[in-house]
Amino acid sequence: MSNEIELKFEINTNDIASLKYYLNQWADCDEAEFSASLALSSTKHSVIKQNLTNTYYDTSDYYLRNHGCGLRVRECEDSLVKRFEITLKRDKKSIAGLHERAEFNVDLPDSVPDLTILPCHALPNGCDIAELQRDLQPLFTTNFERQAWLISFASSEIEVALDQGIITSNGQSMPIKEVELEIKQGHKHDLLNFAIELTRFNLHLFSQSKASRGYRLLNNLAPKKGDYAISSQCDLTKLLEFWQQNEEYALEVDDLEYYKQTLNQVNDQLTNKPLSNEPEFAQWQAALLVINSVKEFAFSEINTKLKLMLIVAINKTNI
Repeated sequence: MSNEIELKFEINTNDIASLKYYLNQWADCDEAEFSASLALSSTKHSVIKQNLTNTYYDTSDYYLRNHGCGLRVRECEDSLVKRFEITLKRDKKSIAGLHERAEFNVDLPDSVPDLTILPCHALPNGCDIAELQRDLQPLFTTNFERQAWLISFASSEIEVALDQGIITSNGQSMPIKEVELEIKQGHKHDLLNFAIELTRFNLHLFSQSKASRGYRLLNNLAPKKGDYAISSQCDLTKLLEFWQQNEEYALEVDDLEYYKQTLNQVNDQLTNKPLSNEPEFAQWQAALLVINSVKEFAFSEINTKLKLMLIVAINKTNI
């Protein structure tokens, strides 16, 4: 079992080339530095390219989802070698686009899911594994190309993955164009600080996993607004969740007026919070006065940077 900690972002097509160039340069510098050390001369920090096909499974009544679990079988094709892996994720905690969860990965001989090879404690307490195995059915798939870089930053190693492809379910599809940052070893604050470095590429912090979007397609679910039920005493976590949910809603339906209303409500709350004296907050407020596009503002460097700074503040208070 591993504890997966990652940040998820959407990216515009026009910014992909610049991001890839930046990451290639960083990885090349890392590799040159490591190869200069005899002790680490065998370490390769090269770029990895893979084609990934994932099939997500659950029962007809969503037993796993209702117990906070997600199950998939991944087919990975890398240098003409095909491998299969079963993954179960559970106990998810998230703040905006920062996700933490327990993850169990086991190799499979083929694409057939086999729950018996997972640790017993991976599955919900008291579940009948044989019955659950019989009731499993494929629900939706994700197919994407992944390009990944292993980056050394501060005292951590961070994998940056660029995923491009589609989610398919119920005769419908949804594009995947996202960047994931995951700690391979090290500290959460390094992950957040490196993410702040990448905001120059107009990344939009994104709270919806590929699995959650697959379930949405499967059930034809429309995007949801977040109710404005925050008071002057609202904590940063609830404020950020409200902001993120309504921003994603406004992006999907392209509702500029609703987005402005959301941002004005967030602005009122942030005025009385930590970071209100930071220059980034003043820059964000200035940009708010001239907003004329949901997507342009949501993907802007200052908007994403401010949200990441709030996550940093939240994590400091939770230490």
